[in-house]
Amino acid sequence: MANIGKLWAGKVFGTNTGNLSMEFTSTEPTISGILRFMDNNFGLVVYEVTGTYADKLNLTGKPKQIAEGIEAGDITAEATLTQEGYLIGKWESSLGTGGTFNAFPHDITPPDTDSKKPAIPEQVHNKYKQVGSIRLFLEDIKLLFEQIKQDFSATSKLIVTYNIHGNEVTKYSDDFLKDIRSLNKFAYFKINIQEIEAYGINRAVVVELRAHGSNDIRIQGVQESWVIGKAEKLAIFLKQYESAPVTTYKKYGPLLNQMIFWSMLVIMPSIASWQDRIGFALSIVIILQFLFWFHSKFIPNASISVSEKKPNWLLRNWPTAASWIMSIVASLIASFVFYWVVGK
Repeated sequence: MANIGKLWAGKVFGTNTGNLSMEFTSTEPTISGILRFMDNNFGLVVYEVTGTYADKLNLTGKPKQIAEGIEAGDITAEATLTQEGYLIGKWESSLGTGGTFNAFPHDITPPDTDSKKPAIPEQVHNKYKQVGSIRLFLEDIKLLFEQIKQDFSATSKLIVTYNIHGNEVTKYSDDFLKDIRSLNKFAYFKINIQEIEAYGINRAVVVELRAHGSNDIRIQGVQESWVIGKAEKLAIFLKQYESAPVTTYKKYGPLLNQMIFWSMLVIMPSIASWQDRIGFALSIVIILQFLFWFHSKFIPNASISVSEKKPNWLLRNWPTAASWIMSIVASLIASFVFYWVVGK
């Protein structure tokens, strides 16, 4: 009979979700030990388990320690040891609950497996997405916290990093929300959370927002489907707080400036004197530089406000309105300069 190993840790899925840890005090001829299950919603339950292992692992367990106010039934579980060296199986309880689970070895010596294959295939998937110009207020931040924390256990904490008075501060999200009355706006705002997943590798989410720079989402995990899905879900969530005109200008502003510059060169032959051509060219260059400076200085790529006052329509949309107004004003000034020069 193969050695099943004595220390295991993994995840539980189904009607209950959370982390599990198994410590077998005996594996031959029968299995006995302790199973600890930390439910994401209801807390810790400790089971005394017994079972057998031949082609499959079969366990039964009775609750030994239960969190106050929680009902826990007897459990049965069946699992298969894969060629890669981890357990995958299903479970059910006398209360009618059930689902699936996986567990990974944490012994110094891994269980017996095919020697030609690695016991623990360590492969990490990463996903990076860039989002547009974002405007967030206090209620939006709280919703973002909830979105990021989904799929993580209750014991995992969100960590917030932000700039205030020229200093970088890092706090747990709970402490951050308690201190909002002393805070206002941030030019830099970073949220991250992580916990150990399979193979001892961290599952992590990072959302980084900058007033002057890119707004990024970075996801890391062992399960490729979760990594891709989490990145897309957060990108879609942040999309509703995006200013499309400002995003477009930030993305295509340099290209638009080049197009305006080449258009200036095309129409310049219609200006009679070389002095007027120089004046017109300088006027266009000044206007383009002013637009670029205005968007960089007064329309940040990310604006994070924690004011408890509920934002009105103007507060939420002023960057978009300002961008449109300045672009229209700049176009009118350029047209006026051209017609003034031609008329002259």
